Amino acid sequence: MQRVFFRAVLIFVFSAIVSLNAAAARTAEDAIKYRHAVMEEMANHMTALTLILFDKVDDGDFAQGHADALARASSEMDVLFPEISRDGDTEALPAIWNNSDKFAKAVAKAQQSTVDFQQALSGGDRKAALAAFAAAGKACKGCHESYRAEDDDEHSH
Repeated sequence: MQRVFFRAVLIFVFSAIVSLNAAAARTAEDAIKYRHAVMEEMANHMTALTLILFDKVDDGDFAQGHADALARASSEMDVLFPEISRDGDTEALPAIWNNSDKFAKAVAKAQQSTVDFQQALSGGDRKAALAAFAAAGKACKGCHESYRAEDDDEHSH
């Protein structure tokens, strides 16, 4: 009887360990997928705004909506890099987690730059809006250069 009980306990423990490992892997994968989706959303809004602001398309009425969405998406950046997501299929560099204070400052700068752009655009001053848009682009680029591995696929995060 003790043997049966012991086997049952071993099977339970083994199953629990396998389940925990699967959950952890799934969580990391989901965190990376979510990060990619949000970053891709930001990239798409930046592309749309570039086309609008530089008169490549006639959709100026939508610029504010893109700016609002960009600022909203950037507000999530400080939660897009949980520790569990440092491993896996990602171009996120270890510097994100190894120097989290410096990364947090870069994220805050990028977030503020999108809010500054959003506000400048809503103010109606085209010159100020273009300058704020350039600053937002520079902040995004700075993070990518410091915290993202280079890859041929420009849409991976």
